[in-house]
Amino acid sequence: MGRNSIASAAVVRLPLGEGDYITVKEELNAGESIDLANEPGDKILATLTAYLVGWSLVGADDLPIPYSPIQSADERRATLRALTLSRMKEIVAVLEPHVTRTTQAIDEKKTTPAVEVAS
Repeated sequence: MGRNSIASAAVVRLPLGEGDYITVKEELNAGESIDLANEPGDKILATLTAYLVGWSLVGADDLPIPYSPIQSADERRATLRALTLSRMKEIVAVLEPHVTRTTQAIDEKKTTPAVEVAS
């Protein structure tokens, strides 16, 4: 029996300060990984838009700040760019270890199947 070849659709909630959180993809699929690697420009925004699926953040009016994968990439980037610099740094600081863990887990799963030589 072979191994699962479809990327997980699972999400993970990562805590931010003051009780807030971000929700991110547990892992990217092959297409998302390729898109991220080929994304021109700012790798920080590209990584955030690839992984981020939601959050608990609110604006000055205490209303939720909309953020969802169903929004266009331009809308999501504009929303991210509108955040305070301190909040953006906090999100990046929380996301980076998750991306590292995910990448390491994928690398650990890589195996070269033993090839039997016919005698």
